[in-house]
Amino acid sequence: MFMELFFFAVLSPLLPGLKHDLSLSTTQTGILVAGYSFGALAGALPAIVFSVRAGVKATALISLLAFAGMSVAFGLVHSYDALLAARFGQGVAGAVLWTAAMVWLLGVVPEARRGEILGFAFGVSEAGAIAGPAIGGVAAAAGRGATFVANAVLCLLLTLATTRFPSPAPVERGQLALRSMLTSAQVRTAMWIALLPAVVLAAVSVLAPLQQHRLGAGAGEIAATFGAAALLGILVRPLYGRWSDRHGPARPIRVGLLASAPVVLAVPWMESRWSVALFVVGALVLTGLLWAPLMLMLSDACMAAGVGQVMAVVIMDLTWPPGNALGSTGSAAIAQLAGQRWAYAAIAAALLSGYFVLARGREPAPAAVPVPPN
Repeated sequence: MFMELFFFAVLSPLLPGLKHDLSLSTTQTGILVAGYSFGALAGALPAIVFSVRAGVKATALISLLAFAGMSVAFGLVHSYDALLAARFGQGVAGAVLWTAAMVWLLGVVPEARRGEILGFAFGVSEAGAIAGPAIGGVAAAAGRGATFVANAVLCLLLTLATTRFPSPAPVERGQLALRSMLTSAQVRTAMWIALLPAVVLAAVSVLAPLQQHRLGAGAGEIAATFGAAALLGILVRPLYGRWSDRHGPARPIRVGLLASAPVVLAVPWMESRWSVALFVVGALVLTGLLWAPLMLMLSDACMAAGVGQVMAVVIMDLTWPPGNALGSTGSAAIAQLAGQRWAYAAIAAALLSGYFVLARGREPAPAAVPVPPN
């Protein structure tokens, strides 16, 4: 999970330089960011199939090796098309790796602490969001080649470390029931809500660095902004997950949606680079809080439907990549046509619509715990 978000976030400090060096439009820049999401969407279902057939551990090892190869490719190529292809390959590897990690986690986590530990796990993934922009800043200053080859070495070291862990229980084919899951109103609501933090993360990853650069911020300052958001997320996500364990996931999700909308709306109105950085941190932290309760909501739906926890991962795999792609390309296109303020206004409106969709529904009941017969 660390590596998956690392490779998503590493591009942000590089965007202004790539935009200048390759004479890219804002839309092309958004497509480059979205290439990761397109690859993740393409790899979502194959990741589940491979996890079932080869096992979760083997899937994790192979995806780490794929990350190493795509890191080298991204560091050494220089054309827009080649960068886009490498970004797509990173997305495929990311989908496979995230799937293996989450299936592994849900298979061993205690049921009563799912929200707390999911919050901790998503917080650990945020460490990748800290490291990603930081390494991206190094690459902007020292060159992409050596930096991304070093990243490949890290992937190989993590592959070696993962071989030392025992394999988790295999995923049974009988646990896969996508059609049953999609008939659940709770699942459909969670899928819609899960699009929103993905949209915000991708849109801010495209628009905020360009806005900060325009106001005079360098690659290091941009990296520090995203790193600060990730660090704060590590601290607060387990607490938010614990709240979800105690009161159910719907209420924390509603609070996160309602609190994040005005912060997102305010970002493009800031006229100093320090205020932009502050509001970007706020937007990323508030929307990032949604991931753990969303995963808990999907996990509860799996239990209610009598299918394996792997289906919660399948649903998330099919949801966040379109959200990331929409956030990257859609926000960039709106910003190019009408300005960043309209792009952020559309995102804030989507967050509020998610709040009202969830507020109109009934509070999902906690999953029933079987009672043994007398």
